[in-house]
Amino acid sequence: MTSHTDPAPNELTRQANAWVVLLTSGQATVEDARALREWCDLSPEHARAYQEAARLWKQLGRLPMETAVRAPRRRYLRSGLAACAVLFLGLGWLQLDQDIGGRLVASDYRTGTAERREVVLEDGSRVELDARTRLDVDYSTERRHIVLKGGAAVFHVQHDTSRPFVVEADDGSVTALGTVFEVRHQASSVRVVCSEGVVAVRQPNQQPHRLEAGQQMRYGEADSSAPQPVDSAEALAWRKDLLVFKQRPLSELVEELNRYRRGRIILASDAAARRPVSGVFHLQRTDEALEHIRSSLGLTATYLPGNWVVLR
Repeated sequence: MTSHTDPAPNELTRQANAWVVLLTSGQATVEDARALREWCDLSPEHARAYQEAARLWKQLGRLPMETAVRAPRRRYLRSGLAACAVLFLGLGWLQLDQDIGGRLVASDYRTGTAERREVVLEDGSRVELDARTRLDVDYSTERRHIVLKGGAAVFHVQHDTSRPFVVEADDGSVTALGTVFEVRHQASSVRVVCSEGVVAVRQPNQQPHRLEAGQQMRYGEADSSAPQPVDSAEALAWRKDLLVFKQRPLSELVEELNRYRRGRIILASDAAARRPVSGVFHLQRTDEALEHIRSSLGLTATYLPGNWVVLR
């Protein structure tokens, strides 16, 4: 039993929605994040209202704008809105590849948080799905077409010259020429790693790139690269519960840890997101990896409801 009186249900819903609607209200401070946590801790009803508002945002992509106008103007709510902005912008709520939102989109195969899965397709090709991955399969007499909607997968392709094996991801595609390769969504780009054989990477209005074993490339609006050497064993170490990083941005490490961790790690600073990180991290000990990140980079951590952590 709480020691205070909760607002009427409709009023509480409006307050919770306001945290979400005004997610672009400005830069958050550690104090703002603490204010959000305090608001959710006021009662179980507050926490549930906030979770429901977040769930609705993920389903609809937005909330009614009148919510913002009618929301209470209490000091703790105004300060918490800035913290909400960091949480939602950092997570990219509109990408429905998260546990809750992913259920809204039908996929032939999908995995949840910390879940990996191997499937055998009708031609004998095998697919290893990383955590938080969704893909569709469309086989015909003329082609084998895969759509990777989110996450990452390693493809072990059975050779069949009469039916090309094509994986589509965002605005590009990867055609296998009898091979093993990974396709991975990373923020605003897609990474392709060729482990065995050869693949052809195609994008609209561009010449295709040929990747051989031990090569990788990225494509996307904000991050594209030419083929370059890669240690494919290190790049695909997630299949052995490991992440191997060598001078890669902290944002990429956080993105991978979030596939295996309940809640979210949020980077509230662009400068922190760009910090280079090296090390070997165990995917079954994500909190240990989080603490290593915090201490080695000298970051401040703010812990929020739902196992969310804001790093800055």
